[in-house]
Amino acid sequence: MNKFPLEPGYKAVLVREETKRKLQAFRKDIPEKDLLQERRLATAALEYCLSDDNARKRMLELARSVVLLDLETTRP
Repeated sequence: MNKFPLEPGYKAVLVREETKRKLQAFRKDIPEKDLLQERRLATAALEYCLSDDNARKRMLELARSVVLLDLETTRP
C-alpha cells in the first residue's frame, strides 16, 4: 500500500533529495502554503521551463550538472 494517496491528475516524479529539501524550504517561505503545495509548485516550475526557450536552455544546462552529480554520488 502506498504511504501517500494518489492525487487525481498527478503522476509521481523523482527528484534528488537536495531538490526536495529546497522545494520544501521554498514552500515554507511563501504566504499561500495551502494552495501552493509542492506538487503544484513542481508542476508550475516544469511547465515554465518547458514553455520558455531561455528557461528550457538553462534547465538543460542544469540537467547536465545533475548527471555529473548522480555519477559522483555513492550508491548503497
